[in-house]
Amino acid sequence: MQMVFLMKKCNLSGLLQAVLICVAELLICPLASADEVLLYDGKKVSGKIRSVDSSVLKIEVGKDLQEISLFDVTSYKFLEPALPQNVSQLLIDGEKPSYAAGPRTAKVKLRKGLHRFTLPYYHSVGLAKLDIQVSGPGMKKAEVPKEQLFRVNTAVREIPAIEYKIDEKGYRLPVKIEKPEKYIAYRLMEWSHPVKVKSMADLKAVPVKKYGASPRLALLSRRSAINFGIVYEGLIQIPQDGEYTFAVETDKNSKAKLYIGDYPSELYKQAKRKLSSGWQVAFSQAGKLSGTLKEWTRTGIHFQVPAAEKEIDLILKPGAVHELWKIQEDKKQTKTVDRKGESKIEDSAYVTTQDGNIHRVSGEVVGINEQSLLFQYQGQQREVNLDRVVGLVLWKNRVQPESKLALQSLMTLIGNTQIPGVVELNQGATASITMPWGDSFSINKDYLESVKTVNARSVSLVEIQPDSVTQVPFFNQRYPYQVNKSLAGQPLKIGTQSFSKGLCVHARTVLVYQLGKEFEQFQTTPGLQAETGKLGNVAVKVMADGKTLFEKPEFTSATKLESLSLDVTGCETLTLVVDFGKDQDVGDRFVWGDPKLIRAVPKELAANQK
Repeated sequence: MQMVFLMKKCNLSGLLQAVLICVAELLICPLASADEVLLYDGKKVSGKIRSVDSSVLKIEVGKDLQEISLFDVTSYKFLEPALPQNVSQLLIDGEKPSYAAGPRTAKVKLRKGLHRFTLPYYHSVGLAKLDIQVSGPGMKKAEVPKEQLFRVNTAVREIPAIEYKIDEKGYRLPVKIEKPEKYIAYRLMEWSHPVKVKSMADLKAVPVKKYGASPRLALLSRRSAINFGIVYEGLIQIPQDGEYTFAVETDKNSKAKLYIGDYPSELYKQAKRKLSSGWQVAFSQAGKLSGTLKEWTRTGIHFQVPAAEKEIDLILKPGAVHELWKIQEDKKQTKTVDRKGESKIEDSAYVTTQDGNIHRVSGEVVGINEQSLLFQYQGQQREVNLDRVVGLVLWKNRVQPESKLALQSLMTLIGNTQIPGVVELNQGATASITMPWGDSFSINKDYLESVKTVNARSVSLVEIQPDSVTQVPFFNQRYPYQVNKSLAGQPLKIGTQSFSKGLCVHARTVLVYQLGKEFEQFQTTPGLQAETGKLGNVAVKVMADGKTLFEKPEFTSATKLESLSLDVTGCETLTLVVDFGKDQDVGDRFVWGDPKLIRAVPKELAANQK
């Protein structure tokens, strides 16, 4: 109002008035949410997702409401709307490209007193670097003195957003805290392949490894570890009114942001620490969870799973669960389970014996009470102390999918629980999902990390179980094929090109996939895994229904890297063959990079598009 009043007094032109009014609105109104939709061809659509059902996603882009067939959607996620600048001001954005050498700097006018700040930072490879300096009235350019740093505690977190203000002269006003505590708070996150963090929004989905306090606003050690992030929260004591310059410098493999004011919305709903106890669960169809098992009867299994900062209840039919493995508190004492010869008809219970070994028992899981596993064995129900149970694999009453290639979604919660089914969202804040076995589940969309469309237009081969796997070792050493990692557990790489998705095999390996005449193209970038160096010589063949679509009898590290796009229209099977080459099996580690099937548009969708 004051800005409008000043404009009238100064008799400014209409255009200038409009510009200044827009600036004023940016200072007092939240920025629009920018939800993201990723399409099968790699394109992104940003806007406000208004509704989702079993076939269509509607997104508001500007003033237009676009309808997108779910068939063409690879994934989508809901992003928190940015807070108004007077509440939380992004001072330095280290994620934006910069062509200038040295630290990134920004100036801000601050009144004397305590000002809240947040500094998220993430690092990928190499030696980590994070230097923060401040200068201004009463402060020489240097690292912030520890005497001027204080903790963000409960009292600070309870300050309402309305208390973060900018006065009429453009100065940020301090927060009022009677007894500030020394040191700044931080939380540390770490992750490993195949998890990737490419933005601050991704960082919040990584479970916290450690909470702590630091006397300094800096990395406490020259960390050389890869894939870690830190979020610093604190208060800085400004000695007098004036304009202050903040400078943040990182290494080229790190990103950092600096906020002044309230806690930034893009970091809301941080994933909690990984569970040190409980169960890791794989569903009978796509999906998984880690949580606490509360109850198991013949009609339902009750889990409590983390979603950001809270625990939610999830009740599933017993047939929906395929595997349960106990989370071991002491990783060093975890023993390898021998699953050779495991039944594909009966349930299997893996239990520890008195001598500390793990023994498999076949039968039927009836349920679990507070202390025991109830297990039907040789016609009698027996009880096994839960402390002895290592894992369960369920086949007896497992729900089988109607179609392995049916279109559905995979809802990922903050905390990494993944639930398959059909998602519905209609104008509100609640997302609902109906699971393939009939159970339903609803949750506030703020607790969703992302929603992925499974078996849509583009289907990654890494998400499909091969119908058959044939592996013939040259001698006696067998190397099982790997998904999204090399045979040595490293990221997939052909030459200088890296792949987040792919299959790594050792000669001789034959993978056969059922297509069901539903696809029109098979696309991939094939080549030898980079870690083999110049070694490796394999014979490669791609076949569909027995017909050879691609063949290279001598594939080496010198073979030109090129992508394949092969016609599989009307085909029932796809066969990928990597055979021994001229050099026996030395270095024969082969990668099918980003292998995917492109589905033909269903007739009903094609008719609608016309």
